[in-house]
This record gives sequence, C-alpha cells and structure tokens, in this order.
Amino acid sequence: MILSAAFSISLIASLSVALTIILTQRFHGHLTHDSHGGVQKLHSLPTPRVGGMALCAGAVAGGMLLPEDTRALWWVMSLSALPAFVFGLIEDVTKRVGVKTRLLATICSGLIFCVASGYHLAQVGLPGLDLLFAFAAFAIPFTAFAIGGVANAINLIDGVNGLASGTSILILAGFGVVAAGVGDQQLLGICLVLAGALGGFFLMNFPMGRIFLGDAGAYATGFMLSALAVALPARNPEVSPLIGLLALSYPVTETMVSIHRRVVRAGTNPGQADRLHLHSLIYRSRARRLAGRLGAPQLRNAMSGLVVMGLPFASTGMMVLFWDSTALILGAIALVTAVYLLIYRKVALLGGITFTLRGRVMSEA
Repeated sequence: MILSAAFSISLIASLSVALTIILTQRFHGHLTHDSHGGVQKLHSLPTPRVGGMALCAGAVAGGMLLPEDTRALWWVMSLSALPAFVFGLIEDVTKRVGVKTRLLATICSGLIFCVASGYHLAQVGLPGLDLLFAFAAFAIPFTAFAIGGVANAINLIDGVNGLASGTSILILAGFGVVAAGVGDQQLLGICLVLAGALGGFFLMNFPMGRIFLGDAGAYATGFMLSALAVALPARNPEVSPLIGLLALSYPVTETMVSIHRRVVRAGTNPGQADRLHLHSLIYRSRARRLAGRLGAPQLRNAMSGLVVMGLPFASTGMMVLFWDSTALILGAIALVTAVYLLIYRKVALLGGITFTLRGRVMSEA
C-alpha cells in the first residue's frame, strides 16, 4: 500500500509540474524553449526542455512517502544525482555548458554515489576482469565512469517523443520485477517512485511532445538507472553483475555506434551532433510511411519512438528471464547488439546513407 501510494504521488506531482510548465511557457519560454533549429532536431515548434523539473518534483514527492528504511538509500541516490541534474539544467536554460563539462558532472555524480552508498562493480562475472574489479582503486573509478556514460547514453536517445522516458520506464519495470523476485523491497520502492515520476512526464511528452526531458531530465534519469544497475547485484549476490548492461544495451549500443560513426566520418568528432541516430533514420523512413498509411502525419515523431522501443522491450524482457545467469545475459547482449546493427544498416541504406566495405559512412541523402 505504501509503495503504491508513493508511485501515485510521484506520478501526480510530475504530471502537475509538467502541465504547469506547458501552460506558463509564454512567461519563461525565452529561457526554457528548445530551439527547433539544429541538425538533430525533429520538432517544428519551440518546446519547453525543462521536463527534468517535473521529474525532480515527482521523485521528491514520491520519495517522501517511501518507508523509512528505504528513504536513506533514496536520498543518497537523489543527492548524488545533483551534479548531473544541476549542470544539465544550466545547459537547458543557458545552452552554454560544454559537452565535456556535462560528462564530468555525470561522472562526478557516479563517484559520489559509489563513495556514499558503498556500492560499486566488484565483479563482472568474467574471471580475468574480476581480478581487476577486486581492487577498489580500479572498480570505483570504472563504475563512476560507466554511470556517467549511461547518463549520456539516455541523453543521446532523447530525440523523439516518448523514446527516452518510455525506454527508461521499461527498464525500471524490469529492475522492479527482479528486485521483487529477490525480495529487495527497498529497490522495488525506488523503481516505483522513479517510474511514477517518469510516467507523469511521459503523459505530456507522448505522443505530441508538449515538453522535453532536456539535459537535466535525461542525465538524472540515466544516472538513476545506472545506479540501480550497480546497486541491484551489489545488494543481491545471486543477481548477475551484468544485468544492467543487458537492460541498458540499446542506449549503450546507440552511443558506441554514434561515437564510431563520428570518428570515421570526415569532418566530425565524437561529441558532434548529427541526424544519423537510429530513431532519426526511422523517423525519416519507416515512421513517415506508417504515419502516411494511417492518415496521421502528426504522429510520425511518436511512431518513431514506438518502433525503436521494441529493442529495450526485448532486452528488458530477457533481463527479467536471465537475471541470474551471466552466460545467458552475455548471449542476450550479443543478440540485442546484432539486431540493432542489422536494423541500423537496413534503415540507413533505405534512408540514403551509403557505406564502404570498411563500414565508413561516406554520404548522406
């Protein structure tokens, strides 16, 4: 009963703040609107990009209702997220915070979490690597960097309506199922509060994109997901330490492919925005045709998110099934990665992206 109330309050608070931001945007839009210009932008009208404030409101409101034994961990996670959230929010308002600064802020959040909570990757289930993870001097910095990477990965997939928040809700649902299965009521409660906070925002973001997560929302969400991915096996040794990598395999693969693409393309760098993400390519091909067939071109953006969400749905489902088997999880990660690459190549070719035999992106329609 307490956990369901925490979920409900977090959803209502998030929805209320998101709706308030939308209704009052004529007063603050000069600061909070996301410009529709930019190579990676897929929306046509200026839209508030401070959805992270709605998430924060929902998380705080719901967190207050969590049982006392859960609130301590909840506040450790919430306070650890502050560097990522604050620097993301400054970027949302000023558009002047560099990519490297934001990456360092998310890594800093990861480091604070590891030290304050005592949780970090102590093993990965692979004999050779586990020798390194036995040393905290290696394991803690690695975990902090991984948390920062996941936070940026969620920001990377935040390109079409509902994709980042919907993907995160799916992953939280999976973590919650595993936590409940191993009897970890504390992490289950945290998953429910976060899902409620994201759910309230989702109702205003999908399908028409009335408000965006922004950097603050995406970084904070990514941080919380990765912190849960670290805490779940750390608190429950029967859970595979690679459970989080499977759950987050879609955004992580998208990030790695994006870095590789920008490195091999002439005139680009790993931090440079482009319109060659999977969701962008689907928006320009499959989603356009689907929306046309339905006679609802205004739903093209939302359909892009729904199509891509098949990947996190599959990876989360396999994570729930294979949570205690590192071998099966490794196989599932390989499967998700292979499917992503096959889909990406097919959609890219349909969208006019050509490749050499070495896989270098040579041209774009």
